[in-house]
Amino acid sequence: MTAINAAPGCFQKELQTGIRPFDIGRDLRPVAELIADAFTDELDPRGLAALREMRIMSHVSGLLKLLSRSTGEFDDLFGGFVWLERGRIVGNVTVQRADRYGNRWQIANVAVSPQFRGRGIARRLMQRALDHIAECGGQWAVLQVYEQNQVARTLYEHLGFEEVGGTVELRLDRVPPVPFPEPIPNFRAFSAHHWQPLFELASHQLNGQAQWWRALRRSDFQPNLEQLFLEWLWRTLGRQRIYRRSIQTTRRFEAALILTAQRWRGTHTINLWARPENYGRYEQPMLQWALATLQAYPKWPVKISLNKEHEAALAVCESFGFRRQQTLLTMRRRIDGAPITPSAPSAP
Repeated sequence: MTAINAAPGCFQKELQTGIRPFDIGRDLRPVAELIADAFTDELDPRGLAALREMRIMSHVSGLLKLLSRSTGEFDDLFGGFVWLERGRIVGNVTVQRADRYGNRWQIANVAVSPQFRGRGIARRLMQRALDHIAECGGQWAVLQVYEQNQVARTLYEHLGFEEVGGTVELRLDRVPPVPFPEPIPNFRAFSAHHWQPLFELASHQLNGQAQWWRALRRSDFQPNLEQLFLEWLWRTLGRQRIYRRSIQTTRRFEAALILTAQRWRGTHTINLWARPENYGRYEQPMLQWALATLQAYPKWPVKISLNKEHEAALAVCESFGFRRQQTLLTMRRRIDGAPITPSAPSAP
């Protein structure tokens, strides 16, 4: 028997092929395995950590279903739909509220088992997700996709999604011999307690569209007591040291850099921010300073993530030997309340 687009909460038990709502009580484990199978080459450390959490939570899925039924606490976290083929889950889409008002919704984990691709399953799942957002009164849908995933990007564009920003991940395989630059005017150290001007700088650099997937939060920049203690401990033990530097004026940060240097093992990381009006002014000397500082540490790889629009920083990184690994794009679509059909236009 085939049943398509069953309504949430009232799907038929005998459904064997088609779409039904995600059931937290029985779908956590098979969806986790589906995601692992579908995104084998794409999962970053955060994605792998989320996958491990799903697998762990699947062991108490019955309790989670009971809690969700009584409180609705997990509805937004695990909402979505799955596609069945002869009773087996071969497709998934997660749909989550992205703000407290339900105006903006996130679509994630659009996954189809490799042997079932090319049958329109992803399109049908996306259509159902968009219809669900419209039914809930949502105004926007937002998702993320890797730039090199041309098949998925084409699908999203045909469904009316537009690109609004992106993050480029770069890697330097080995720290090169780099001397310290000439003294940089107003280049000063700042402490972890001076997070407010850094938060303001980052918020200024990223426009509203660039924050559609996840708006910057103060907690991302304000370290808690546990983080401060671990930073002190690792520095005392000689395992890791965090350097914070900025171009400071009397009132604000014009650019800032955080270098996390490892001594025992791992990968060095650099975070860099600059005001758009300052693009091209500070990137070269600041990155040179970071690489020169790393001369005192093991010559391990270095990673940096940059706003796709920060072309000056991208160019400087590549001049030092960084190579682009992947670009994660953020896309959005306006929800007009009308059902999404296979004949929907390819543009909004």
